[in-house]
Formats: sequence, C-alpha cells, structure tokens
Amino acid sequence: MTGAGLREDPVGLIGQALAMGAEFPGPAEDVLLSWILKLDPEIDPPSAAAVLVRHYGVAEGPLPPGEGGKLIRLLRETAASRSGQPGAARRRRARPPRG
Repeated sequence: MTGAGLREDPVGLIGQALAMGAEFPGPAEDVLLSWILKLDPEIDPPSAAAVLVRHYGVAEGPLPPGEGGKLIRLLRETAASRSGQPGAARRRRARPPRG
C-alpha cells in the first residue's frame, strides 16, 4: 500500500502511513498537512484525496481505531470538500485590509 508513482501522493506519504495500520503513530493532521504541501500546485487537494481513498481502498467502511482511522476520516472529509476548480484554494488572493 504505497503511493509510489501516484501524482496524488507524490512522495508516498499517505500510502506509507496507511500501510503502517495500527502502528501509525500520527499525528494524522500533520501527515495530512505535509501531504497537501507536497502536492503539485495544480492538483486540487479534494480531487487528489478522492483518488487516494479509492486507490487505497478506504473510501467506505468503518474507521480503524487510532491515528490511522483519523487520517482516513480526514482524507474522506477532504475528498468531500470539493472546491470545483483545480487549485482554487491555492490561488485565492489575500483580501485587502478593510479601511
């Protein structure tokens, strides 16, 4: 269960964490953030998460206990938060200060 060769898991971080199963120490939030930061800027994180939950076979079913289950839940939530535009969240401009 590795992400080698998947552009949605460029360094295999999600695959490695999921392969650890119950041994994955977490924190799941740190892994998710690291994964998002390693994505190509043109890849939409919700779309990539949807690919990964299908690829790794964790799109459905009960969550395992511990940090592994938390990571799967976070991936599912990310996949469900479709933005509709590739890279939209990364391209947003900072709002000018209110006068």
